[in-house]
Amino acid sequence: MADSFEQWPADIAFGLLGDLIGYAIRRAQIGIYKDFDASVTGLTPPLFAALILIDANPGINQSRLGQVMGVNRAAMMALLDRLSALKLVRRVPSPSDKRANVLQLTALGQKCRAEASAEVRAHDARIARNLTTAELKTLRRLLKKF
Repeated sequence: MADSFEQWPADIAFGLLGDLIGYAIRRAQIGIYKDFDASVTGLTPPLFAALILIDANPGINQSRLGQVMGVNRAAMMALLDRLSALKLVRRVPSPSDKRANVLQLTALGQKCRAEASAEVRAHDARIARNLTTAELKTLRRLLKKF
């Protein structure tokens, strides 16, 4: 079945892939995204991340948000168009640069961010349930090295 995902099925030989750190991270990401999708109502990980980053960085513009999120201009525009269509984000003329817009959460965006944050915290605890506090700290430290 295409929508079920088994992290490392015992009946599959992964060959070189089993030795690649990038492949292991990608397989972990697939499992994490599947749990996120089942846990968080109405948002994808990039939409949620954008809401959090906009809220935490008042006055951020779409170019800087795209840089921080690692997405190109077209993808950032599509993401913001989606958030605008959902009435979660608005573009406001920048007070310091007339050529740019800054991003703000709407009241609905604030409410959605708060509700989704609770769902994401529960999701994060679930996916990390097999790790100790020390292992989580080590994992975060190691991932920052990439």
